[in-house]
Order: sequence, then structure tokens, then C-alpha cells
Amino acid sequence: MPAQVAEQIVDVTIASTSISPPPAKKPLWKLSKHNGERVVDVDGYKQRAAALCLRRGQKSIEVLLINGGNEGEWVVPGGGLERAESPLDAAIRELEEEAGVRGDVLGTIGVFEESHAKRRSSLVVLSPKEELKVWEEGSLGRRRKWMSMDEAILAVKDSHKPLLQAVVIR
Repeated sequence: MPAQVAEQIVDVTIASTSISPPPAKKPLWKLSKHNGERVVDVDGYKQRAAALCLRRGQKSIEVLLINGGNEGEWVVPGGGLERAESPLDAAIRELEEEAGVRGDVLGTIGVFEESHAKRRSSLVVLSPKEELKVWEEGSLGRRRKWMSMDEAILAVKDSHKPLLQAVVIR
């Protein structure tokens, strides 16, 4: 009899450990990635492109940011390069996918390295030519916002601050 009771206790214990808490809710736009194969350089760093989209506002130059990272944080649109894709092409693609903006490339500023995350991002500067009313990640809750450079530097997550600080506005 005691052996049967012990078996029942073990069964109950095993059953109770198999119950897991519900998964944390992520924004839908974070769950919808359909990324192709990403490019890694010879040092093992993920190759990325950041799309710094600028326009002339009423009072100053404005930068386009999207919600991302932690709640309340804003980021520069961007993501990994896909096979056979240049940083310029990746920046154009990411700007449209994430922010719903089609833009023209103005140039590149340089490559920014995040050693801790093993990422190297080419910073591509674009000007907007069309803002889409409906776009891929917008329908999933992604938001975009134009901000002055001063506002953007305060609002953007820390790892994206150097991308904004690299821009010299004349």
C-alpha cells in the first residue's frame, strides 16, 4: 500500500511541473517576422542596416522613429541584411516594412558596432517620398512618429543614441 501512495505522489508531482504559465504577451509585430537567412561577416557579427529617415519640419529637421524595444522606447527602423542584399536595399526594405515609409537614399554615414550583441549596422540616410496609410507592421500595432532630433535623442533607446548623434544637421 505505501508503494502505491508513493507512486501517486510522484505522478501528481510530475503532472504539476508540466503546467507552465501563459506566455508573456508580445506585440504582434514582434511575432510576425518572416526573415530570410541573415548575413554574418567573417568575425561572426550580424550585418544590419539602419534607416535614418529625415525630413524638414516646421521648426527643425525631424527624424522618423518607430516603437520598439521596451514599452515606451523608440528605435530607428532597421534590421538584418538578407543574402545578396546591400545595406542600401536592406534600409529601404526595413523602412517600408517597419515604418510604412518609402524613401530615397541620400547617403550613408558609416558602420556602427555593438560588440556585446555582435552586430554591425550600416547607417543609411533617407528622405521620405511616401507615407503609407497601411503597412505590414502597422497593421500589427507598430507605430511611427516624427520627432525633432532633440526629442528623438531623449526618446530613443540607449543603443540607438549613437546613430542619431552621428548626424550633423546643417
